[in-house]
Amino acid sequence: MSDPFADVDASSPELIGIITTALEVRAADPTMLPVIDAYLDRLDPPEGGLIVDIGCGTGGVTRRIADRFGHTAVIGVEPSVALTDKAHSLAGDRANLEFRVGNGAALDLGDGSADIAILHTVLSHVADPASLVAEATRILRPGGTLVVCDADFSKAALGLCPGDPLDSCARAFVAGSVTDAWLAGKLKPLAFAAGLTVAHFGTANRVVTDGIGNLVWVRMASARLVGDGVIGQPLADALEAEYMRRAEAGTLYGFLPFVTMIATKHAG
Repeated sequence: MSDPFADVDASSPELIGIITTALEVRAADPTMLPVIDAYLDRLDPPEGGLIVDIGCGTGGVTRRIADRFGHTAVIGVEPSVALTDKAHSLAGDRANLEFRVGNGAALDLGDGSADIAILHTVLSHVADPASLVAEATRILRPGGTLVVCDADFSKAALGLCPGDPLDSCARAFVAGSVTDAWLAGKLKPLAFAAGLTVAHFGTANRVVTDGIGNLVWVRMASARLVGDGVIGQPLADALEAEYMRRAEAGTLYGFLPFVTMIATKHAG
């Protein structure tokens, strides 16, 4: 089955709505912000420089980057027209921020034009991650920095016991909405193949115990199962209701590790 994040515009309006909401929720979620801020803390773009956020979705992280580095131009590139339109609508009056529709494997940017390129939760949703890493490397100036932050979906969990139906939703989400659940372990070889030097490689766990941070797993999994005729809408509604019951009762437990790699392009 195809990963809907790989071609969002081919999805139904309902699914596009679910994805749009999920991207904005995750970008602002208190369990996700420390992961984002940890790699932003390691960056030092020059005044008047350029940061390119490749596969930026609705621009939630891109806006945070633009706010953090107000002296630097920030371009968010996203292949989905629907998500780019949403990004434009949320951009506000940030003078240093621009969004474009574009292919991450064929960017409309010159060689060596960017100081920093960021791939935030992108590579696990593409069939050929090497092409995006190579393209990001191309646009980096000598000595420039590539940041890759992605989830280790092979370890995603949303259960309290064996056979927990919410954990089944997490597994179904990964099976149907992630291209490579094991991508995190392949990041260093991807960097080496592109001729980059890995300067930092670290992990952080995102643990969700309240709120709707992991509700997208339930919604996308159940929507696909309803569409395939596997379950009926009443069960899909019940699964979402159970997620919300646990969130309110304090018994929700969602777990997902994130890996961040920071690599540099050779200066000469």
